[in-house]
Amino acid sequence: MLKLTPLSFTLTTLFLSSAACAAIGWEPGSTKVTNGDVVSYQGACYIAQNNPGTWETPSASSPWFWSETTCDDKTQPPVEPPVTPPVTPEPPVTPPVQPPVTGAIDWVPGQTKVSNGDIVMFNGQCFEAQNNPGVWESPTASSWFWKAATCPGGPVEPPVEPPVEPEPPVKPPVEPEPPVDPPIVPPVTPPGQLTIIDDGNGGFLMSRAELAAIEASLTSTDLFALVRSDIETADNAIVEAVKPNLSTNPANVQRVETIVDEVTWNYLFPIRNEAYTYTRFLQAIAKFPAFCRTYTDGRNSDDICKRSLATMFAHFIQETGANAPNWEASKGVPVWRQGLWYLREMGNTETTQNGAYSACGSWQGEAWPCAPGKSYFGRGSKQLSWNYNYGAFSEAMFGDKNVLLENPALVADTWLNLASAVFFYVYPQPPKPSMLHVIDGTWQPNAADKAAGLDLGFGATIQIINGAFECGKGAEDYRAQNRINYYTRIAELLALDITGEKLGCADMKPFNTNGSGALEITWDKDWGYDGNNPGGSKFACKLVPYQYAYSALRPGDYEECVKHFFNVKTFDENGKVIPDGQ
Repeated sequence: MLKLTPLSFTLTTLFLSSAACAAIGWEPGSTKVTNGDVVSYQGACYIAQNNPGTWETPSASSPWFWSETTCDDKTQPPVEPPVTPPVTPEPPVTPPVQPPVTGAIDWVPGQTKVSNGDIVMFNGQCFEAQNNPGVWESPTASSWFWKAATCPGGPVEPPVEPPVEPEPPVKPPVEPEPPVDPPIVPPVTPPGQLTIIDDGNGGFLMSRAELAAIEASLTSTDLFALVRSDIETADNAIVEAVKPNLSTNPANVQRVETIVDEVTWNYLFPIRNEAYTYTRFLQAIAKFPAFCRTYTDGRNSDDICKRSLATMFAHFIQETGANAPNWEASKGVPVWRQGLWYLREMGNTETTQNGAYSACGSWQGEAWPCAPGKSYFGRGSKQLSWNYNYGAFSEAMFGDKNVLLENPALVADTWLNLASAVFFYVYPQPPKPSMLHVIDGTWQPNAADKAAGLDLGFGATIQIINGAFECGKGAEDYRAQNRINYYTRIAELLALDITGEKLGCADMKPFNTNGSGALEITWDKDWGYDGNNPGGSKFACKLVPYQYAYSALRPGDYEECVKHFFNVKTFDENGKVIPDGQ
């Protein structure tokens, strides 16, 4: 049995004296600070720590990079640029084209105040205000606070010039072929050092082969072998061939059929939406061979399969159940058998756009961009929600994040409606372990976990799926108690012994990066120093125990991480620069 060792790190907080200098006005993407600087953003002040980058926007939810402080008299008023007397141009031969005449408000960051519906002009484009933007919410097409708009008014038509007789055509001279850039000849670098070449434009060139070798070295461990086996997926052609009782069904599907046959499925979910078929349930299991796999290390495979099914079904009922207690009398169906009633989150349809579920900000929006007009509300048996879950699920199903970002309805209307739940079950979300690792015992709580009340059992899966709303309240939240009740009834139906298992989460705090579930399977910038490199930068990314845009389980993401943080392009083995996206 694999036991994951605890991960720990120390956060060092830097403090400023009360005599600190005036605060710097924060501009996302452009303001550069050093540790100890005080910045002002959206009416609050923060102290920089741990070298925040230009996109690490100050907030109370980013304690690693920022420490809140009082503004007092630290905030500087914006400095007006010096007024330069205009230079009178020479009168042109031809009257100039008049600039556009618009009724838009000129946007000045930090000064302009607007109301919803106002049209502003910024960087030559017009935007309509929405969701009450503040004075520092500069307009962009991807912002929650703005949407692109047509500028009011229009350009003044220039005077009509008399037609000019064309000159007789002149045969153009033959242009020489543009010169072909010679291949890059990397300098000879000492063993163990990176090849880093100044590209002459403020950036750098690095070898793709060197970066790929580093990625392979850092991800060739037992941990990565384990997680890759957990999230392995079968080819869709194999999945779609699965039907009940076929001898050709994968081994994990046949195990599930012996525990929950079609009669049991119909008994458990008698009023389910017609899209949740037994065949689709089996296909969802087939897609992920680790679910109800055969264990060869002494663990009881059938017991783990029963426990996995009972866990998943209990969450189905809470997420998608009709929750109609009176139906037990009127329809003979108690609440614990009313699961899979909802296919889409209540109040949402494919023809309406839910604003909250259509907002794609921060690094999640960059990694998994929202498609125009699409909303990522809850769909399917797990009620999969938010763009970053749709994008990650799409990568697992199709190897392409955009399939489900552009067509989220597939999560409701195809066999993906049940596969999305299995996907969520087997995937770790550091610092949270996967539900699979909780149920099969791969996750073993360490001292930090136990201090947070986290332990093996069904209760930990509640913390994983919705702990922020249902756990740590001292007494069981009614939603958590519903899940416990459903799990207990299903375990009884499947003849599963749950004696002694920790079922609730009332005393549980959230998983954290000191716990054993904080697997280092994500890339983030390595902020260290290397005197052999330009500027002393590491020109490297490192494995971290939390979620970010670059997954170490996705080949090539190490290179993408380095390119993003260090203004790098890569070249191939022939010395040719590789275009972005290839």
